[in-house]
Amino acid sequence: MTMVDVKVTKSQDGLETKVESSKTERAMIVYKPDNGFKFYAVKYEGGSNAPEELQGTWTGSAGAVKAVLRHLEHKPVSQRKAVNERANKRALEKEKLNGPKPDSKNG
Repeated sequence: MTMVDVKVTKSQDGLETKVESSKTERAMIVYKPDNGFKFYAVKYEGGSNAPEELQGTWTGSAGAVKAVLRHLEHKPVSQRKAVNERANKRALEKEKLNGPKPDSKNG
């Protein structure tokens, strides 16, 4: 197994934990749904559903965060993230060769 660059941030109220990874565009959120139960679930930031293997519920946020970290260790870099990183790298290289873009507002 390889280590993944991950940043875990807990909300002030302790009901949500944000897991940001170098492998995904959007962070994953471990949260407590407003359904009257004490279980925690996982979703992507912005509300879209988590991957199939993270569709369950956990009795504590620590277990859910461990499941997310385990998922991220085995997940390849998302295609969208890879494409965006390549495009940004090409744009930086082009800017180095051609200089910065002229500011149309001032010129």
